[in-house]
Amino acid sequence: MPKNSKRLNLPWHAVMKLRAEITSAVLSQKQFAADLHDVMLGVNPGIYHDPKEFFALTYPTARLRDLVRDVLWRLAGKSEKAVRQLYLTFGGGKTHSLVTLVHLAADPDALPDIPAVEQFRSHCGLPEGLPRARVAAVVFDHLDAEQGMEARAPDGTLRRLLMPWSLLAWQLAGEAGLKTLKADGSERASPPATNVMVELLEQTRTDIPAVLILFDEVLWFARTMV
Repeated sequence: MPKNSKRLNLPWHAVMKLRAEITSAVLSQKQFAADLHDVMLGVNPGIYHDPKEFFALTYPTARLRDLVRDVLWRLAGKSEKAVRQLYLTFGGGKTHSLVTLVHLAADPDALPDIPAVEQFRSHCGLPEGLPRARVAAVVFDHLDAEQGMEARAPDGTLRRLLMPWSLLAWQLAGEAGLKTLKADGSERASPPATNVMVELLEQTRTDIPAVLILFDEVLWFARTMV
């Protein structure tokens, strides 16, 4: 008789230990609904904020590992493809994937030593380790057309801004970034030209050589502006 034959006759709840929030039937939205904006600001802390807890509950699927590999190869200067688009239905894991990239790129040296992280590292196959990047994100369902959205500068300063390019400049270079877009540091109503954005990115890369820019829920903003 097989060694584990007795376990085969047990009910599933006798084999698998349920998490406390399941048995208590007490679930909050932040435990299962990812919010990239909250993660970037460090507010409303939950499982998506803490890399150790987040990766302990993240299963590195083949597609997620491929996405991470492709993005981190670009950040490491080993790929020419700079733009990637995720086409997923609601609940398909798009925001979860973006949060995964935030944790892996923002401070790779501080990542927890757990199996999921090691799977991402191994799949990337970068001998020099995971690259660090300056991360900026615009979550468009948080960007109100009249009141704007809060964002955090590299020095930790919070500021509420109206335009997507202003939010990027603030997150990448703070006050100096806004002045790159407009000399007096105020918000500009029109989007910057390519050469201005290139200047902003070059300015950002003086201390951290890679830049990761994430957009989520872009259609919310497009519908509002139209």
